[in-house]
Amino acid sequence: MKHVNIHCDVAQANEIIEILEQCDISSFQIIDKVRVKNRLGDPRMNNSIWPGYNVLIMLQIRDVDKFEFLLNNIQNYNKNVTNINQYITMEAWNIDTLIYE
Repeated sequence: MKHVNIHCDVAQANEIIEILEQCDISSFQIIDKVRVKNRLGDPRMNNSIWPGYNVLIMLQIRDVDKFEFLLNNIQNYNKNVTNINQYITMEAWNIDTLIYE
């Protein structure tokens, strides 16, 4: 099982949710108004100097095929962006324990 964090500009959030739906992933959590200073692109600090903010979408995936499909979709998305500020950051790691049932 994997835990996945997806960070993106709020403007890309709906596109990411569409990708999740294409991957048949219906359970996720969104943290809104995340202030960031990325390695690439402009900072988004939600203030007058650095306007805008990110969202953080968190999910847990049991199915390896779904994870691979999501990874490929995010990589393809990033290959097609026209502005460095539109890149999606995705990180994942293994989960040893998850209690929610």
